[in-house]
Amino acid sequence: MMPPLLVRLQIMRRDGRRLRLWLPLFLFWLIALPFVIVALPVVIVILALMRRRPFAVVAAYWRVLGAISGTDIELSGRRSFVLLHVY
Repeated sequence: MMPPLLVRLQIMRRDGRRLRLWLPLFLFWLIALPFVIVALPVVIVILALMRRRPFAVVAAYWRVLGAISGTDIELSGRRSFVLLHVY
């Protein structure tokens, strides 16, 4: 399972104007990777001290992150409509 790599944000106003943005999440993952690498051993030690199964918890978070792909979020207001699609 892979984390999401792209997000399409589309904003449509009632007067017909549109804004469509493609946001590359893989750039965010590249920036976040060093922090995750540093924090992961600390999180595993803390979970082990709390008598949790650290690798099961990390695997569960990875599965949730991988399941985000394909998510559609639609928001409708009085003046605009927002669509967020995660690839």
